[in-house]
Amino acid sequence: MFVRTFLDLYILLVGLTTRILTTGFQVDFTLVNRIWCKTRLGFIDINGITTYTMICLQAIDAFMCSSPSVALRQKSNIRIARYLVIGTLCFWCIHEIPYFIFQDLVIVGGAPMCITTNTIFAQYRSYFVALCINTTIPIIVISIFGYLTVRHMKTISVTRSFSSLSKQTISMALFQIVAVSVFNASYTAWTIYSIITANVVKDTYWRTVEQLIASFAATYPYGPYVSYFYMGYIRKKSKH
Repeated sequence: MFVRTFLDLYILLVGLTTRILTTGFQVDFTLVNRIWCKTRLGFIDINGITTYTMICLQAIDAFMCSSPSVALRQKSNIRIARYLVIGTLCFWCIHEIPYFIFQDLVIVGGAPMCITTNTIFAQYRSYFVALCINTTIPIIVISIFGYLTVRHMKTISVTRSFSSLSKQTISMALFQIVAVSVFNASYTAWTIYSIITANVVKDTYWRTVEQLIASFAATYPYGPYVSYFYMGYIRKKSKH
């Protein structure tokens, strides 16, 4: 939980704050500082993808905690969780190394732009990272295991009651499942639309509307990171 809180806080302070400055005040530090250009999105991606991985693992953990199988429930423990957290962080840090290499501040048409200089890697990020890792895969995983968890809860509640820890784990996981599904659905739809219409000729009005939608779609997915703090606040209030 501590690691997840740190990751979410970093994304909100660094990612959302700079997004607001760029979108609302046209202040983009990636266009004036090369180091910031090469590192900003890379570190945000490490934190963001790690968070989504943990949400998926949390959904799987809730499924295991609610399982009728004693052997499966016993596999949900702190020791394995620590290994998974460390392994997740290491994997996504290694995954983002090419971004720090290929992302650069360059001059295009007399104007500075912070872009990925490798075409293949840019396509990989657009088609796989943005569409699959950040959106589609987490939604599919948490939806499947969320559904299975609810089925387990309905079955087991007839014969026995859950422990307080199991109830807490399951309720937190289900809350995150709803948050990710709600906040990421719009971004997923927008990403798919952008890929499909990438080569379509658009007039000024169409581009203006798309720019407005893009600003909304880029900011709205920060919701799951905020919802985690609301969940903690609600849980704390419910104890009093």
